[in-house]
Amino acid sequence: MMHRTLYFIFFFSTLCHAQVQNLKEVVLKAQRIQSSIRPMSQTDIAQDSLLLKQEIGELIQYVPSLFVSSQQNFSQDTRISIRGFGTRATFGIRGIKVLWDGIPITTPDGQTQLDHIPLSSIGTIEVLRGVSSGLYGNASGGVITLKSTQINNEQTLTATFGDFGTQHLVGSYGFKNEKNLFRVVLEHKKHNGYRHWSGYENSLLALSNTFLSNNGNKLSVDYSYFNSPIALDAGGLTAAEVKENRSQARQRNLNYKAGEKVKQHQFTTRWQSKKWTAYGFFTKRNLDVKLPFEFGGQINLKRSYYGLGIQKDGRKKQWLWQYGAEAAAQRDGRNRFKNILGERGTATLDQSERFYTLGVYGIVELALSDWRFRASLRADTHYIKLVDFMGTNSDKKNLSAYSPHVAAFYSFSPTLSSYIRWGTGFETPSLNELSSNPTGETGFNNVLRPQQSQEIEVGIQLKTKISDASLTVFTTTTQDEILSYELSAFPGQDFFRNIGRVDRKGIEATANLLIDETTTLKLNYSHGTYKTQDGNDLPNVPGIQFNAGLNHLFGKTNVSLNIRHVGKRYADSKNLVEVPRFWAIDLYSQSKWGITTWTLGICNITNANYYDNIRINAFGGRYYEPASMRQTFARVQVQL
Repeated sequence: MMHRTLYFIFFFSTLCHAQVQNLKEVVLKAQRIQSSIRPMSQTDIAQDSLLLKQEIGELIQYVPSLFVSSQQNFSQDTRISIRGFGTRATFGIRGIKVLWDGIPITTPDGQTQLDHIPLSSIGTIEVLRGVSSGLYGNASGGVITLKSTQINNEQTLTATFGDFGTQHLVGSYGFKNEKNLFRVVLEHKKHNGYRHWSGYENSLLALSNTFLSNNGNKLSVDYSYFNSPIALDAGGLTAAEVKENRSQARQRNLNYKAGEKVKQHQFTTRWQSKKWTAYGFFTKRNLDVKLPFEFGGQINLKRSYYGLGIQKDGRKKQWLWQYGAEAAAQRDGRNRFKNILGERGTATLDQSERFYTLGVYGIVELALSDWRFRASLRADTHYIKLVDFMGTNSDKKNLSAYSPHVAAFYSFSPTLSSYIRWGTGFETPSLNELSSNPTGETGFNNVLRPQQSQEIEVGIQLKTKISDASLTVFTTTTQDEILSYELSAFPGQDFFRNIGRVDRKGIEATANLLIDETTTLKLNYSHGTYKTQDGNDLPNVPGIQFNAGLNHLFGKTNVSLNIRHVGKRYADSKNLVEVPRFWAIDLYSQSKWGITTWTLGICNITNANYYDNIRINAFGGRYYEPASMRQTFARVQVQL
């Protein structure tokens, strides 16, 4: 199967040389250094692919070796893993760095939530696959860079309605002149959910203002407010419960009223000149969570994190370089209470957790005829502190890491190139992982250690006016891999442990092909093994993924057909419970009529039975969160 797919990809790449229309160029930002080459595995998603989707996870789930889950559990947010990094996330994204216009939205301890990102403001997405700590430091098993759309003089109103009570209303106002760019976005979402007790509702305000100077410098100031008063958690089911009724909620989640409430304020600023770039950010996030058990089953988390960074770019003859420094701090006020069937009981935990980080880095690139050589080195130090207000388990620790990265790039011709790279990665336990103490006591789980990785990657790239294809082979070794598990005494609560060595090996193939003036074809395939030192596969990491997207323009109507296959994976570390493979097909159409744009979508056309999320090592066999069956939506956008 793999060999036939690769042959198909490159066979079409050759055929497409007969066409004349160009594929769109995408400016690379995720690699930090402003270079024209790409000596690492990277996927770029242009804006025209983003306009058809409803959630961020839908935009990136077609990237090879990238797996998206929990797209329909808005209490836990979208989870993303790249080459198996990030698979243990309990809430949101773990182990992957995410940036929004060059500013990290990932917390210093390595956690990311995407619920406050306005989908309508995303212009392009770049995904770096593989360890990238030499560029971005802690928790960089991969990098996702989101870039906002250009601000123009335009005002739009967008309304989306669909199955299961889907409502999504967006208003956007943009203003542009020679000195100033301004945009305000208002969003409101509401969804009843496919499963019982899985609905959500949230609102978002996003303001963006950019000041332009006569000498080319610019200063951007952004603010966003996110409010989610309700996001319910239907919980995991057993296989028997899924067979009985896949849309039901777990009874215990109903009894304890499982779910969360979120409020977040975020302020960012970015200054940019020809050689210098600096940024600063401050985020305050308040979270109230109800979990399906009594002792410690209600959490109140008051989180603030902030930071700044500065970098300088340089160029002289055949040399290109960048160096910079970044500092960030995170403060979590964590309180836990008894959950008395949804009502708050007495306090069980009261502690202040802090995570401080400082990183400095340098990147240099040398061009010699057809060769390019790149090297980077980053040094990071972390100070972690806990103050226990209810006991005597206050603690502190210092962690540090040096992350080198080297790459060589060779150009056979203007259209064909290859590269080899070696890099390292490290990932500290997050504050949430450290504070989940399996002893039941307050304080940190001091047995938990950082995980460290080394990766070698070889790739070949073909890029013409009408085709963009790549083939990548990687091998990664991780020591002290961190994985989640549950205990019978605390069902529904995740704990974490080091499981030793994990070996990741895989092959990835991609092709973006222009068949004719009205038709494009995108193909992605990945085949990997993710083995622990016991010879078992990492849970919830599919070994095989295949994606195909066919896009055709019928007059004024653009039709997109997407096919996705996810192969075998396991729900537990011992590989005793296999999660079935599945195929899913989505169909979208978009038409422009005057000042309106109409979009229709049918997701999961064939009514495939598959799972939106797998709860790794769940106690009692409650692994499964079923995905919705066929789902339709309609959207209209009016440009005023």
